[in-house]
Amino acid sequence: MALIRAGLQRLVNVFNGGQAGILSRFVTSLSPVESKTVPETTKDVIAECNNLIEKNASRNFAIVHLLGKQWRVTDGDLLVVEGFWPPSIGDKIRLDKVLVAGTKDFSLIGRPLVQPGLVDVTATVISKGLSHTRTHFKKKRRKQFMRINFVRSPQTILRINSVEIANKINEAPKNVF
Repeated sequence: MALIRAGLQRLVNVFNGGQAGILSRFVTSLSPVESKTVPETTKDVIAECNNLIEKNASRNFAIVHLLGKQWRVTDGDLLVVEGFWPPSIGDKIRLDKVLVAGTKDFSLIGRPLVQPGLVDVTATVISKGLSHTRTHFKKKRRKQFMRINFVRSPQTILRINSVEIANKINEAPKNVF
């Protein structure tokens, strides 16, 4: 890092010529910025996130993995999931595969999933049925070949009841298994 900084300083001296030159508006201060140590900064950020969770100041969101797709959900959202899915109408389910969770002030990013028990996303199955009719049309020119198929796939509609973030960021995860 110091080597790169020294090289940039030489370039600035060459182009500057003692006055406001070519690179003056691009290169600001090359002196090292005084900052807190990494552990103190991390503790401050975690404490601030825990305070924001306690206040519940803004709406929570989560990105969940469901049936091979990723969905961004908040409280009260409706989700239309394509394909066969076993839960019946009225079942309350919990979406466990949470990739990202947060509010407008912070985000918790999983690697690949957020730790179990930190984010709780619950949903209710509202309806099950078939999608609208889609037309699947095939034709080969000059071969007198034409096929029309009509496709209706099963779909399930979910209502997201709540997206809750527990007030225990950075605690050791409890073994779920």
